[in-house]
Amino acid sequence: MTAGRAAGRRGRGGGYTLVALLVGMTVASILIAAVLPLASAQAQREKEAELVFRGLQYAEGIRVFRRRFGRYPNSLGELLEVKPRSVRQLWKDPMTKDGEWGIISLEGTAVVPPSTGLKGRPTPTPTPKPTPSPFKSPPGAGGGDRTGPVMGVYSKSTERGYRLWEGREAYNEWKFTEASLTSSGGTTGTPMPGIR
Repeated sequence: MTAGRAAGRRGRGGGYTLVALLVGMTVASILIAAVLPLASAQAQREKEAELVFRGLQYAEGIRVFRRRFGRYPNSLGELLEVKPRSVRQLWKDPMTKDGEWGIISLEGTAVVPPSTGLKGRPTPTPTPKPTPSPFKSPPGAGGGDRTGPVMGVYSKSTERGYRLWEGREAYNEWKFTEASLTSSGGTTGTPMPGIR
């Protein structure tokens, strides 16, 4: 009989262990469910920072190209292909799966008066009718094979950001042009309403 009692005690002890294991798994599930949105938000913020960095790299490359050649590039690929090149590489849009950028061209946009260049000389204004360029953007770099005066880039993603860029919420409203380099707006430290 003592053997039967000992087996019964072990069986009951195993039940308590199972209950403790279930409680532990439930608590772990709750903690994981609470942490996942925070990790996702952090990953999105990092992608936003990368979008701003890459967009400003293109804006700077376009500015450099315009100062050197007196015109806007006809494609994003031309920024890399000219000698000396105006950008180190062609970056993909981090907010879209295909990595394609939207192109801001002279057509349909207001022309900003030229700024003063080096030593007080005015920088040349772009010609309204571009000549086709042999330079094409590589696949995935954005811009496709569109020709024309490229004044800047924007993301094609319609998602809303956690932060504002020059007062804009949606990523496709974040325009990266020469004006972005000198504007004091930039990324605000104010999160979107409802986001902490």
